[in-house]
Amino acid sequence: MNTVVIVDNDSRWLANYKRMLAPFQEILNCMYFEHSEKAMEYITSHSVEVLVSELDMPLMTGKELFEMVDMLSPDTVKIAMTQVKNVSDTLEVLNHSRIFKLILKPFFLVEDLVVPIQAGIVEYNSEKQERDFQRREEVKLEKLNQRIEELWEKLAEKKENYDIVCRVAMDIMAEDLSPGMVELEQVESEFAREFCEKLLQEFVQYYMYEKRNYIYYMNYLKNQFHYAGRSCVFQIRNETGGEIPPEVMKRIAYGIFLTGYWCRQCLENYDIEHVIAVQGDYYVLKIIYRLSETGINYKITSPRIQELLLRIVEDLKRALSDAQEEGQGLLGKLYYCIGNQEGAQ
Repeated sequence: MNTVVIVDNDSRWLANYKRMLAPFQEILNCMYFEHSEKAMEYITSHSVEVLVSELDMPLMTGKELFEMVDMLSPDTVKIAMTQVKNVSDTLEVLNHSRIFKLILKPFFLVEDLVVPIQAGIVEYNSEKQERDFQRREEVKLEKLNQRIEELWEKLAEKKENYDIVCRVAMDIMAEDLSPGMVELEQVESEFAREFCEKLLQEFVQYYMYEKRNYIYYMNYLKNQFHYAGRSCVFQIRNETGGEIPPEVMKRIAYGIFLTGYWCRQCLENYDIEHVIAVQGDYYVLKIIYRLSETGINYKITSPRIQELLLRIVEDLKRALSDAQEEGQGLLGKLYYCIGNQEGAQ
């Protein structure tokens, strides 16, 4: 129910207001005051949609009451009442007190009082909707700013966390390439550079972007490297008995990628299985390579580039895991400490 406060020091007028508004008592909570001070006390402790006040009153005038309400209840819609003879004196009040409407006295029709009050309630609700909308937008904006700040902090944290890792990867490649490139022919050196560029692109993909789970990486990697019809078998199994933490999973996935990419680029066919297990405080990536009856069939005939690319891949595996158990060629185990989720720090 909307609350309307009506103030007039003339008790006869107050009686008229009560009579006029009696039919609307089910939809309007009307409070009547002869003294501005009492009205002000009520407004201070209650929510009031509309204030209707005579301007010419002793002690606290209507103008002073409106000014007080502006400070203490700025959302309240203000309607002034004044005698026709005092209209010229009222203009200053209208200009400075944010009066919504002016009712001229004397009036005798119910509509002369009810219509301005109803318009005041409509104005209050309209302003309230606008204020609520603005508040909601401010809350949204604040949340958006918080989210942006969180993203910037997250990005800065990622950059700080992985700058060292990225430098390690690039240093390994540069160290491996520098002596090897001298011995390679132009076609071979271009192939080696493209090989390393792909490794770095994938490195950024795994380490700098959103963390993914085991299912995502398994499907992503098999789509890249498993071509059973061409005798290129690439299998991944999770034997941990549970979900692998995303921070560890991305490191394991990049280790799997290194093996798969080397095989796809260097071998005509392959049969590799990757098994992820838990051993003590480590996640272990076991790499199992099954030789075909014809042995290893290389796409690349140059022993120099075969050795160079294999060395780069193995050095990256070693640098980006917490421990390694050497095997022959691509065989072996990579260990990822459960408590060290970033690695290579």
